[in-house]
Amino acid sequence: MSSQKATPQIRTRSLKTWSAFGNLGRRPTEYEITAHNMNHTTGAIPLELGPDVNGNAWLLEHRDATKLRVADWDLFRDPAALTYGKYVAEQDDQETYIELLLEQFDRDGADRTLSVQALDMLGRALAPSRYLGHGLQMLSAYLQQLASSSYVANCAAFQTADQLRRVQLNAYRTTQLNRSHPDRGFATSERGHWENDTNWQPIRRAVELALVEFDWDRALVATNLVVKPVADLLLIDLLGRQLAAAGDHLDALMLDNLWRDCRRSQSWTAALTSFLLESDSSNGPVLQGYLDEFAPLGFAMIESGVQLLSVDGDQESAHLAAGVRADWATIVEAGGLRLGTG
Repeated sequence: MSSQKATPQIRTRSLKTWSAFGNLGRRPTEYEITAHNMNHTTGAIPLELGPDVNGNAWLLEHRDATKLRVADWDLFRDPAALTYGKYVAEQDDQETYIELLLEQFDRDGADRTLSVQALDMLGRALAPSRYLGHGLQMLSAYLQQLASSSYVANCAAFQTADQLRRVQLNAYRTTQLNRSHPDRGFATSERGHWENDTNWQPIRRAVELALVEFDWDRALVATNLVVKPVADLLLIDLLGRQLAAAGDHLDALMLDNLWRDCRRSQSWTAALTSFLLESDSSNGPVLQGYLDEFAPLGFAMIESGVQLLSVDGDQESAHLAAGVRADWATIVEAGGLRLGTG
């Protein structure tokens, strides 16, 4: 009988579903499972069409040929780890809160008791900002469409949805105000303010210039580091505080609720900027250069925007402008960049 021993076989683990994440060492989260490597347009030919069709040419020129250098875009993570289900659940709660506010203040007849100061501010600043919201929605949607990673695209998609929510609430309030004050021009004069009011024009100009920034890296900086944060600081945060001071507590509370969406946008933008700076040392000068180029648009937005919101003249305007500039600098610095003095 042979004494030869059988050679033990080495067992190898077969690849699991999660192998797309590499040696992660843990089960991926629901957020990662639903977001990882979901962008189907990152191949040599982005879309499953001829290489020379407009869509492919656009992606190759305005996304793939930009100056940013990133070895793996799928390493970025949204600080909020939002999935579609989580986003919908959170926003459903916020909309329930808004509906209760509207019902309560409408039942109390609050709009009929608004001060002249509040009505003037609502007419020249809040109602026309519906056009601003539409512009921010288009800018956010472009960031989503051209994003190199589904992790980034999802953040921009939720930001786009935030702007739709903002526009819808603005339209609803404008209609309510028109019913309570039909002689005030609510629901009829907003376009005139947006297109002709001197203090709206730097804001309108910044939005329209950002809309024709087609390279994704430039569009990211123009939108999420300049136009959107400054617009949010002015027409959400500051406007809400000014309306509260004028006795309009309903719109102040609604704007404070919308400010939650703005803070989430600022958070993922700072995380993405930091990620880009860490990905390649060449990205810092690129992003800082774009910010320096677009920052004058933001400073002009601030100087004109505070005029829309000021009620006590130049001294108050200067104080408000200084506050907005400081807050904007804080937002930018959170991502590792710096804002000039303007």
